[in-house]
Amino acid sequence: MGENLAAIERNLAQAEGYIVGARSGLMTAIAADADVFGMRNILSTKDALAVAWIRLRWETAAAFTTAQSLAFRVHKAYGFTAIHSAGGTAVQAHFRRQSQRKGTAVGDRVPLTEISSYISGTAAITGATYTAVDADEPEAYAVGAGSTTPGVYDDWTPEDGIPLVLEPDEGLVIKVDILMGAVGAGRLWVGVGCYRVQ
Repeated sequence: MGENLAAIERNLAQAEGYIVGARSGLMTAIAADADVFGMRNILSTKDALAVAWIRLRWETAAAFTTAQSLAFRVHKAYGFTAIHSAGGTAVQAHFRRQSQRKGTAVGDRVPLTEISSYISGTAAITGATYTAVDADEPEAYAVGAGSTTPGVYDDWTPEDGIPLVLEPDEGLVIKVDILMGAVGAGRLWVGVGCYRVQ
């Protein structure tokens, strides 16, 4: 039976940890099913990337004119050969313990050749290449109740202790699930805690 990279002492003692932290621009008028965040595990010579937790936050900066529900779907994406390239900002992960990585200087981050991420500016992000995801099978689903100033506050961790594992050229994509109204805007904050067992 293969190793599932569970967050147990034997694995974590040899793990190199990372955090991908991303903050969107003032998002508005984004269509349902549009991508707003992408994260790709790239380096084929490295071990698989185990996702231990995902954190989603939404803050409304400009109220919507009518009650607006917000919902974000987190999907595992396969065949992820190109990260998004338009409509947002590249994000670079950081080490949980930098001195664990030989050859890095103070302030260095995880090379974009290992983990690559991208988050929305004001609109949907595009340009990624991955196998289409099923809308009815998200890994996590975060919802904010209908309000002119809706919020989302969601934390995902695996209930059984088995992390979500991303092999090379697999990743995470976050999609808007409900059409976002044109009058109103806010920021999405995404945090992904992950590790590789060395």
